[in-house]
Amino acid sequence: MLKHEDMTTAAACVLETVSVYDWASVSDISALTGLSAPRCQLLLTQFCLAGLMESRDND
Repeated sequence: MLKHEDMTTAAACVLETVSVYDWASVSDISALTGLSAPRCQLLLTQFCLAGLMESRDND
């Protein structure tokens, strides 16, 4: 994810879900997007590393 335009559809879906809800756990995001929890966790970690979001208490 070097550029915002290069984001996959799944990643865009997770990022949109995170931006809509003030706080959501990985399992909440997984349920809302239909993606597996490990995939959501990976995408959220990548967003944190890219500076697109901040980590919240290791969730």
